[in-house]
Amino acid sequence: MDVIIAEAQSAGVHFLKLGGELRHNNAAPLEQLIEGWFSAAPVTVKAVVIDLNELQFMDSTVIGLLAVIVRELAERELPRATLFSTQPEINQLLHSLCLDEVVTLVEAGSAAGSTLSATAVGDQPGQVSASSILRAHEQLIELNEANRAAFQPVVDLLRQG
Repeated sequence: MDVIIAEAQSAGVHFLKLGGELRHNNAAPLEQLIEGWFSAAPVTVKAVVIDLNELQFMDSTVIGLLAVIVRELAERELPRATLFSTQPEINQLLHSLCLDEVVTLVEAGSAAGSTLSATAVGDQPGQVSASSILRAHEQLIELNEANRAAFQPVVDLLRQG
């Protein structure tokens, strides 16, 4: 299955569509996109909407990148990100990591016939760097104690390398 990382924006609302199987080895365009959103001067992001309806799998690095969005929005006192997902496995993962407590999770489908014209991000998927994997996992462990227990060994290992 092809990897989908696409974005569109309008009036400060950034729309992100993720699909396929996203892993640390193909998520570099996502990381670059997020960094671009929040490193611009001035930051123009007013809200973030994320469509996960076509996402089949995401690893902990990608989840950590979503946590980066959550943190950046919270630090700027902006509204919570809105995530749309009709994938039961993805929803279960979001619930188990308590991401549903820091985003607005919509588990219903969109209206029939609605479309979003998005621009694909990056031509070739690229691997996220070790420092980015570390940062993504650090964001995950900051969400709650259960995530800390689950991912602290990964963070400790990455810090040694």
